[in-house]
Amino acid sequence: MQRHLVFEAAGITHAGMVRETNEDSFAILEPRGLFLVADGMGGRAAGEVASRMAIDTVRDFFDDPDSTWPVAVSVGPATTRGAEARYIDQGLPLLVAGIQLANGRIFSAARRDREKRGMGTTFAAALVRDGFIAVAHVGDSRVYRLRDHRLEQLTRDHSLVNECIRLGHLLPEQASSFPLQHVITRALGTDEAVEVETRIDAVEGGDVLLLCSDGLSGVVSAQDIASILDEGADLADITSRLVKRANENGGPDNVTCVVVRWRASPGGPARR
Repeated sequence: MQRHLVFEAAGITHAGMVRETNEDSFAILEPRGLFLVADGMGGRAAGEVASRMAIDTVRDFFDDPDSTWPVAVSVGPATTRGAEARYIDQGLPLLVAGIQLANGRIFSAARRDREKRGMGTTFAAALVRDGFIAVAHVGDSRVYRLRDHRLEQLTRDHSLVNECIRLGHLLPEQASSFPLQHVITRALGTDEAVEVETRIDAVEGGDVLLLCSDGLSGVVSAQDIASILDEGADLADITSRLVKRANENGGPDNVTCVVVRWRASPGGPARR
């Protein structure tokens, strides 16, 4: 009997143990197979405005892309090709266009309002269609995949510390003591144009996808994240445990996570 993949998802956000406000935002749009996490930055709650603008713009763009399509979008070659990937190939440019539209709106809003000058947000998104995922991100919010008990980071941090490691000026084991480790090199809303990094991967039964802000990834070790994701528990419980672990480790920042899990199901169409 042919088996199809179906998914379930859950998400949570928390201010953490230090910050008075929560500038993170997230969205789970299961009918569209769209999952979003944004980590805002900027004074006077402007980060909260930026992250919510990003989430709302991308969500609304998928509801009515023709009415808001921005300038032409260029997406690099996908890592997966073939007729079975045609829907994800079509969806990825749509996702990138929505993110770029959000960038322009946040940038314009920051220029109009002096109190919002300098606001911006990191952004991580996953689009699920027909057994494939398209990942798009800007900044240091991350997307991980747990497969066969192994955790893999699918995104590349757009941060000063990661750039120093890439150029050979810093060893990976020195990253935790780097004095400017929280400086990001790319975000939505800080410049008039932004480059969105993307990739496409096939999904396998048992895969678990995690989208999170650095309030989780920068506080909880990859080993602990993998252990919690690998428990096979209810997803709402898993997301709560991830936040709890971040807060047990001091909770220095807002923490947000969205978890998606696939399983094989006999018969019926695959869920998109």
